[in-house]
Amino acid sequence: MSIAMTAPEMSVAPVTCEERLPAVPCHIGNPDLWFAESPVDLEQAKALCADCPIRSECLAAALERQEPWGVWGGEILDRGTIVARKRPRGRPRKSVAAA
Repeated sequence: MSIAMTAPEMSVAPVTCEERLPAVPCHIGNPDLWFAESPVDLEQAKALCADCPIRSECLAAALERQEPWGVWGGEILDRGTIVARKRPRGRPRKSVAAA
């Protein structure tokens, strides 16, 4: 005679993102700000990243993944590389282009 033994049931609650990460600006603010079209909004997102405790890890991971765009680790990424500033849409004014 054999007795079938089953493993005791374990109730494991899923770990949420909020439990794994500290209160970082991109997780508690408007997520669209980090992927905005407006250069002003992107600069605001960069400023919010300034004091983030995982800033360097965020940037390193984004560069490794070659993120196509957005603000990661306090930098603007475009096609997987860091750009200093995002240009506004459209052509520059003639007076600026001629200078």
